[in-house]
Amino acid sequence: MSSVPSSTVHVPILVEPIVRALVEPYQLLPEDAPVHWLVDFTLGGGGHTAALLEALASAPRTARHKVLSLDQDPEALERARMRFARELEQGRLEIARRRFSEAEDLLEGRPVLGMMADLGFSSDQMDSAERGLSFQSEGPLDMRLDPTRGRSCREFLSQVSEDELGRILQDYGEERFARRIASAIIQRRREKKLPTTTRELAELIVRAIPAGARHGRIHAATRTFQALRIAVNEEMNELDCLLGRAILFLKPGGRAAILSFHSLEDRKVKHAFRQEPFEPLTRKPLEADEAETSRNPRARSAKLRIAERL
Repeated sequence: MSSVPSSTVHVPILVEPIVRALVEPYQLLPEDAPVHWLVDFTLGGGGHTAALLEALASAPRTARHKVLSLDQDPEALERARMRFARELEQGRLEIARRRFSEAEDLLEGRPVLGMMADLGFSSDQMDSAERGLSFQSEGPLDMRLDPTRGRSCREFLSQVSEDELGRILQDYGEERFARRIASAIIQRRREKKLPTTTRELAELIVRAIPAGARHGRIHAATRTFQALRIAVNEEMNELDCLLGRAILFLKPGGRAAILSFHSLEDRKVKHAFRQEPFEPLTRKPLEADEAETSRNPRARSAKLRIAERL
C-alpha cells in the first residue's frame, strides 16, 4: 500500500441533523446506565465520527458513551488511527475493518443506541488516481474500496455477460444508453482490447453513445462509472445486509441515520425504515441546503433518512 496521508480532503455531509438525531436518545439515559455505543458504519474521512465524539463529550450525561467506527477501506482505517490516536487511547473510540455484512460479531453484546451510514464514496477515495474510481484522472481500472479482495473493475468486465452488464448500467447508473455502452465494451473484449485505465474506458463510453448526447450537463461516462463502482463493490448486497440485519442490533429507542446518493439506495432505505420494528422520523429525505452545496458540491445528491426503533 502507498503511504497514506494523515489528513483528509473529504467534507462530511449533513453533519448537524445526523448528530442531533443520534445523540438525543443518549441524553435520556439514566446517569447510572451502562456505556452505550454509537456506530458509524462508514468511517471514511472520519468527519461524522469526529462530530459524534465531540457531541458525546460536550455534556456530562453523554460523555461516558462511546463510538464504534467501521470501514472496509484499509487506507481510511490507517488515516483514522493517526487522526484519532488520542480518542483510541482514551477508549472513547474503537475502529475496525468490516463490511456491512461482517459487522454482526462486533455488534453482538453491545448496547447500541445510534447507527449511521454514509453510502457515498469519500473525496479521499474519488480523488485517488490509483484506485480508479473516477475518470477525472488517469488510473488503473480497479474501483475496489478494499483493494486486497474481490474483482477489480477490469476483471469484472472481462467476465460479465453483455446482458448482465447492460442491466447493471441501466439499474445502477440509470444510463439510457446502457445497451449500446455494454455492447461496445463487450465488442472490445472480443477484440482483446478491453480498456486497462479509467480514461480509456471513459473514451470508449463516449464513443458508444450518439454524438448529440455526448455533451450534456454531466460527463457522458458519469453514470456508467457510478454503476460499475456499485457492482464491483457489491454495494446493493451490502446495503441489504445493513438494512436487514445490522440495524436490528439497535436497542428500542435507538435511531438509525442513512445518507444515500442513488435512487435505488434511497428506495431500499425508505422501505426498510417503514417496516417493523422501525418508525421513520423523516417523512421525506432531508437534503443539503444551498449554503452546504455551495461549499461542497458533492452534497447535492445526498438524501438523509432517519428512523427510530420501536
